[in-house]
Amino acid sequence: MASDGSRSIANPYEPSKPFSCITLSGVTKLLPTNYLNWKLQVEAFLDGFDLLKYTDGSFPAPTATITTTATPPVTSPNPAFQTWRRQDRLIYGAILTTLSDEVASLVSQTKTSHDLWELLKNTYAKASRSHLKQLKERLRMASKGTQSITTYMHSLKQTADLLASLGSAVSVEDMTDHVLRGLDDGYRAVIDGVNARDTPITFDDLLEKLLIQELSLAAAQRQSPAPVTALHAQARSTNNKPRPSQAPAPTNQRPGDRKPFLGRCQWCNIKGHVLADCQLFRTQHPSVPAPPRSSPSTTGQAQAHTATAGTPSPGFLLDSGATHHVTNDLTNLALHHPYTGPDSLFLGNGSDTPNNP
Repeated sequence: MASDGSRSIANPYEPSKPFSCITLSGVTKLLPTNYLNWKLQVEAFLDGFDLLKYTDGSFPAPTATITTTATPPVTSPNPAFQTWRRQDRLIYGAILTTLSDEVASLVSQTKTSHDLWELLKNTYAKASRSHLKQLKERLRMASKGTQSITTYMHSLKQTADLLASLGSAVSVEDMTDHVLRGLDDGYRAVIDGVNARDTPITFDDLLEKLLIQELSLAAAQRQSPAPVTALHAQARSTNNKPRPSQAPAPTNQRPGDRKPFLGRCQWCNIKGHVLADCQLFRTQHPSVPAPPRSSPSTTGQAQAHTATAGTPSPGFLLDSGATHHVTNDLTNLALHHPYTGPDSLFLGNGSDTPNNP
């Protein structure tokens, strides 16, 4: 049949009591971790068809034979037993279709639906100390990882419900601690907000807050990142005459001496040269032309270069041409050193900045 249901089969032993042939194709497959959910579904169907009495043991098997009181006594097969046996086998087969391969291997030695039902209950719902400890450890070690919030929360709720059915209910505060412990820093705002509460938060309210935060994180990931911008400013030459308001900076340099180049190569990160002179870059990428150096005619003139990264074409290397970078926030730079020289940084409008280290 396409959906869960029942149909009748003629009973040759007791024609007034036809067999109920049920199908449970829509029931969740039983795994070692979802016994309680599975049990609720199967019980509901069996009870609805008035067949739960077979599995719970309230309707035991009649005797296989009956003996008359005549003289001499006559023993014959019991029609009620044949009816019970065939109906029980139909229930047994229907339950087997709801078991995963891992679980089905455990019940291979059972003979009746009651035997199968009791074995599964003792395996997955027995309130033994080791079983309770295993379930509590599962809660303690739970982690969201790559799961959705819905999947993560439902798995925790399922374990907590199983503990409750075994007589070891989890308190609201403990459940909240288990949930928050398994979250990553993306949910830090919710974690801090819940921990700051004076009253415990219910499971449903916590789920709602986490779902909203999950949507916010997904929306932030869909937004395109801001373009990467590199700025390069070249300071004026020390040969320029100071303005009248400026006193000449003391220096021990002799005329004609030049300061050593203190910048680092953009490719190999070694001081003393730029990408245009990097031998390692030429060796690794002989077919890629290095950016040209500034021409002598521009030496001493204020220069600024800007490079904005969109989507670089394959085979091209993004290079801003900058050998020195300035910023008002040192966290923008992986490597930084304070500038203590006498030069000033000139802006685009011609004004300069103080030489603050």
